Amino acid sequence: MEAFYAQWIIDEENILNDLLSVPSDRPDLHIPLISRMLSHCAAYYNRKSQIAERDIFQAFSCYWLTPVERSFLWLGGLKPDMIFRFVPSGLNMAQRSEIEQLRMQMMERRTELDMRMRQVEEAMTVLMALAAVHGYVRNGEARGEATLRIAEILRAVFDEADRLRKYVVTKIIDILNTTQTVRFLAMAVNFHLRTRRYGLRQSGASG
Repeated sequence: MEAFYAQWIIDEENILNDLLSVPSDRPDLHIPLISRMLSHCAAYYNRKSQIAERDIFQAFSCYWLTPVERSFLWLGGLKPDMIFRFVPSGLNMAQRSEIEQLRMQMMERRTELDMRMRQVEEAMTVLMALAAVHGYVRNGEARGEATLRIAEILRAVFDEADRLRKYVVTKIIDILNTTQTVRFLAMAVNFHLRTRRYGLRQSGASG
């Protein structure tokens, strides 16, 4: 994943240059550029999903990211409320109303997933305690069974969190016009790349 992510970052830098340089009055150029950015994001989430298929605990850890990048994560990906920070100014009243409704929907769904995650953590504690009481932890039998059950639930939460992020981005793009969408994506990418660079500097300094 580290090699994939390194190349993915290079590709993202190229996309950012195009987002920043495209003329604001050329929607014919905006649309393919927006599609290119969305395909770029989809490639990352597809690769992350492959990791989750093999080991959900590794996928949740996002080990390929710097600690600074990981500070903005929630359930294996960017906190969905962060996405709204990249919505550009200058929206009309109808757009602002739709964005606010979407924000409320997101917060409601996020709260539900947070509750499910707490239930997972509680279940993990209970299952491991029961395994210890019944004496199976020593040979790994109960521990393995408990881990598999927890992993299945975690994968479901992980997938739903990614679907929520995708839903929020898709709805925001539906609300914005193409010029606003280019600005939205440019701000999001710029934030991510600055976070990445700062994270690498911090990791180098601590190393």
